[in-house]
Amino acid sequence: QDRNPSPELEMAIGSRVDEAKLINHPPWRLKLIQLFETQRVRHGMMVLGPSGAGKTKCIHILMKAMSDCGEPHREMRMNPKAITAPQMFGKLDVATNDWTDGIFSTLWRRTHKAKKGEHIWLVLDGPVDTLWIENLNSVLDDNKTLTLANGDRIPMATNCKIIFEPHNIDNASPATVSRNGMVFMSSSALDWRPIMEGWLMQRHASEMMTIRELFNDVFEQLLQFHTQNLQPKMDILECNYIAQALDLLQGLLPSPVAQGKDQQVTILKPIHIERLFVFALMWSVGALLELEDRAKMEQWLRRDTKLALPRTDPERGDTIFEFVVDNDGEWVHWSDRVPDYHYPADSIPEFSSILVPNVDNVRTDFLINALAKQGKGVLLIGEQGTAKTVIVQGYLAKYNRDDHLNKTLSFSSASTPTLFQRSIESYVDKRIGSTYGPPAGRKMTVFVDDVNMPIINEWGDQVTNEIVRQLMEMRGFYSLDKPGDFINIVDIQFICAMNHPGGGRNDIPSRLKRMHSIFNCTLPSNAS
Repeated sequence: QDRNPSPELEMAIGSRVDEAKLINHPPWRLKLIQLFETQRVRHGMMVLGPSGAGKTKCIHILMKAMSDCGEPHREMRMNPKAITAPQMFGKLDVATNDWTDGIFSTLWRRTHKAKKGEHIWLVLDGPVDTLWIENLNSVLDDNKTLTLANGDRIPMATNCKIIFEPHNIDNASPATVSRNGMVFMSSSALDWRPIMEGWLMQRHASEMMTIRELFNDVFEQLLQFHTQNLQPKMDILECNYIAQALDLLQGLLPSPVAQGKDQQVTILKPIHIERLFVFALMWSVGALLELEDRAKMEQWLRRDTKLALPRTDPERGDTIFEFVVDNDGEWVHWSDRVPDYHYPADSIPEFSSILVPNVDNVRTDFLINALAKQGKGVLLIGEQGTAKTVIVQGYLAKYNRDDHLNKTLSFSSASTPTLFQRSIESYVDKRIGSTYGPPAGRKMTVFVDDVNMPIINEWGDQVTNEIVRQLMEMRGFYSLDKPGDFINIVDIQFICAMNHPGGGRNDIPSRLKRMHSIFNCTLPSNAS
């Protein structure tokens, strides 16, 4: 529909998109306008769609653009699944008749204290589940009143809107759906090209041309071949693959940000960039494959593309996955980088602590480092005995303890969000105001083992991982002691490990997968 609801809003959206270094992608912009029109007529809305379709960004940019048009907006975000229902709405102590306010009801009371003319959007960001959404029925219909268990009836503030941001509504009853304005964001509206263009805007112009040509030549056909013929060990979407490839390139290319004004930015030769691109392709699209499928992917790359692939020696049983690009831009076999294992002469080591370096360990260590040094999350998946835990612990042991701490958490089926939140709180100290961080200004890496173990409830949500995602995405959580106070947590990053999903083992929520780069640890090949 080529109608323009308000030209000044379009201009405000355009300027805000450029400021956020995003791409003004037409189907996505159409969603912004639809959301704007929906919020004109409804006070309850649902922004629906798979992770990576741009839901959160859509809400943020619309709010900023409307603020530019003279109506200030701000949001209050919370994840209703990361807490229990009494923690959300408040609980009544039957014996003493004491009332403790919950997080949601506290935020709800705060909307009444807003400045005049300021609009507040309450964003409930998490999977919809019958328990808490039915409690909001009286809010969403024409009564617009929140009724609490102690008999309080709090009307909705005039300048307040309530927004749900789930990825599916399998559990929502028709009563809920009919009361909300729905905006569905499909993953086809935002394919991989705008994601790549947005990343290229931060790079140097000469790199931009090379990388863009490479992606346009290969990426689409490779993804198509991958979807039709190969079996990845975990289902992730197209936008996850492109994001992982770009994160890897970000870690491998020299960073343009750190350069001062006097130094020359090191621009790599096109052939060097092309080899790094092949390496990033192998470890994004090929990262979730087992050995046989990796061989198929290699055949396809050799047959259908003209990329600068390494020369392999078929007698040694090598594949392209056994190679890495060194600093001069040449292909090097991983086995040249494996240190020799010296058995200690004077002591007998414990069997479980022996790690003989082989191609797989050294390679995984390199990949973890490329992403962890940017502060991004890494998730290792693999069968039992592929040394996931040992590799990560070996990597963490290299840190200097004076400026980088590490902690290990193991999840089990009994882990609850409260337990996780208390453990994280015990690792951090107060810094300024409501900001907390690891003691003495250091950084910290938390290694979560068996991240897929927590129990999945009857609505198909894995509650414990919702709070892990909230902590990674919003960098904090709500205090359980003083409801409504948000605790910001800084200088913490995560590394996770889990078994292959399937066969009675749980998968993790797709919105948590999006926060990580995922690598499949294979069993050591015959060569190593």
